[in-house]
Amino acid sequence: MTLLKGKPASEELLLQLKRRTRSLAEVRGDPPHLAVIAVGGDPSSQIYLRRKLQACKDAGIECTLESLPENITEAETLRIVKNLGDDPAVDGIILELPLPPHLSENALTDALAPEKDVEGVTRINLGRLYCEKKLESIEESDALIPCTAHAIIRLLRETGVSVPGKHAVVVGRSNIVGKPAAHLLSCLDATVTLCHSKSSDLDTIISGADIVVAAAGRPGLIRGNWIKRGSVVIDAGITSDGRKIQGDVEFESARRRAAFITPVPGGVGPLTVTYLLYNTVLSAERRTKKTLEG
Repeated sequence: MTLLKGKPASEELLLQLKRRTRSLAEVRGDPPHLAVIAVGGDPSSQIYLRRKLQACKDAGIECTLESLPENITEAETLRIVKNLGDDPAVDGIILELPLPPHLSENALTDALAPEKDVEGVTRINLGRLYCEKKLESIEESDALIPCTAHAIIRLLRETGVSVPGKHAVVVGRSNIVGKPAAHLLSCLDATVTLCHSKSSDLDTIISGADIVVAAAGRPGLIRGNWIKRGSVVIDAGITSDGRKIQGDVEFESARRRAAFITPVPGGVGPLTVTYLLYNTVLSAERRTKKTLEG
């Protein structure tokens, strides 16, 4: 069994991003600029917010935090989102979740400028993603790939396992992880089954999988004895109870059967943050090229 840790790939990608950031600064006079919108002070999101801010600093990306009060109106929040979308100095925008209950996640997400949607969560970005049939064409298109889904594919490539024709099972159907991960696997010519926590015979389906991607957010949902021997297991189903972080897969029993498996924490997480930086730099490069071409 090989442990698939995200840190080595993350560090390799970060070195590339630092070079690209310096090149951008030389061409246009300033580094890429990411704007983060945080409403209220949800404790569960504060840890990840600090990691994002530090990661931007490490990569040489300018990052500004729009910290908004919890009782802000939706109209005022929309105005701020749209102003950032119109600001030529801003290359990427992220909206921290969860939002207070009086704010509509769909309305605010769809107000993000698609070309600055570095988490790939707008319907326009997702539509662009799903219209492509090969990963190479997605990377060349205007789509910005959701960060966790992109991290999953990068870790899969790190294994060196040939994907075409393999049976990949994705457990979880969220718009930012499960569904895009399933589509990206299809773009790599895997035969994909998309499941969720309510799927019947989940054990039978998973036991036939060469590649398992867990993204349901249900700790211990996938038992180790369901895992096919010699398979690849990528656990993106990160859940925190305040004391520890758990994945969707029963790690200790699954590691005895899998050829490759990600730990939680330390697997998908580090790469997810780095792909947020990747999308920010990519957005800045595209916008700079467009400006230079007139």
